[in-house]
Amino acid sequence: GMLAKGRLLGLQFEALFTDDLYMRIGRYAVDLAMELKEEFTTRGYETVVDSPTNQQFFRLPNDLIDRLRQHASFELWGPQGETHSIVRFVTSWSTTYNDINRLIELI
Repeated sequence: GMLAKGRLLGLQFEALFTDDLYMRIGRYAVDLAMELKEEFTTRGYETVVDSPTNQQFFRLPNDLIDRLRQHASFELWGPQGETHSIVRFVTSWSTTYNDINRLIELI
């Protein structure tokens, strides 16, 4: 059984490293995250970490977080003061431009 599982894992990695697929899907996720970062900062929301990755961290008002929770998935990192909290948004190969645009509409 272990050999079969190892072969399946190997096939997945072979597919990811063929024709730069891994780099393309990674770049796509980072590009979407940068667009999200730009939109949040343009609207005056503070980034907590200047992240060059597909993970973006923002300091947001708690009332906005409560509204966003109803429509979007993100991770709450904890309170910062009485009225704001830190959140983390993560984009991936499966995130779409429509997802980003919808989130932007919500903020």
